[in-house]
Amino acid sequence: MKTRIRAVHLSLAAILALCAAATGCVRSKVVVTSDPPGADVHMNDVHLGRAPVEMPFTWHWYYDFQAELDGHETAIVRERFRAPVWLWPPMDLLLEAMPFNVYDTQRVHFDMKPVSDLPAPEFAGS
Repeated sequence: MKTRIRAVHLSLAAILALCAAATGCVRSKVVVTSDPPGADVHMNDVHLGRAPVEMPFTWHWYYDFQAELDGHETAIVRERFRAPVWLWPPMDLLLEAMPFNVYDTQRVHFDMKPVSDLPAPEFAGS
């Protein structure tokens, strides 16, 4: 009888260990694009690369983005990444325990404006 109870306990422990190993997780990333493509992108003063570029992030909060491209005005924007409803407590804990990954993709797009080629106006001296 003891060996049967021990076998049941071992089976339950194995099932629990398998379930714990099969859990997924939430993967959050930001995708930054620009028009025209190729803008040099910074997120919170960290260089990400040339657009289009993607980067993982941890917190749903405010992020400062800057995009620079030769011949175009520098674009600066502050974006707030809001957590989707399915990542609000307590649902986020349930998703972490599911056997699949959940993806959260935030997007930031820059429409780069060309620098005006017109010369600055000249004023006659007094």
